Amino acid sequence: MKTLLSCSLVLLMASHSYAQPKTSAFFMIGNYASPNWEKLAFDLTNGAKTMTYSYAANERGHTLQKLGTRMINGQKGVVVKIPGTAKTYVIVPNRAGKQLLMMSEDGTYRKRFPLGYEGPVDGRGTFCATCANEPKDAFALVDSFVR
Repeated sequence: MKTLLSCSLVLLMASHSYAQPKTSAFFMIGNYASPNWEKLAFDLTNGAKTMTYSYAANERGHTLQKLGTRMINGQKGVVVKIPGTAKTYVIVPNRAGKQLLMMSEDGTYRKRFPLGYEGPVDGRGTFCATCANEPKDAFALVDSFVR
């Protein structure tokens, strides 16, 4: 009986540790080895929401300022601005394509960002318990920014 109770407790603790909420997701063109990579990151830390746009020439990136939401072809997107610039952008989720479309409102910038993966590759690397690597989790996180 004692062994059964101990095993149950271990299983309960293990299942709880894997049930951490997904608080970060990223969508990326290329990878860090690519000379022209670009990345959109979404983070939720202690209730604070942060969207970041970074690229090869500026790895630290820019924190995007949310201006509101807008419907684009029947999809609700988030309107953002890079502080210090006049241009505004709309980021629209594309669940079927597992990507985000980011476009400038003046039409000069339009790119698709595929869902990124954070974790081990070929058995090497560290597992990220809070990263939204699955489309369902990633888009649920993005949706919280679009509301």
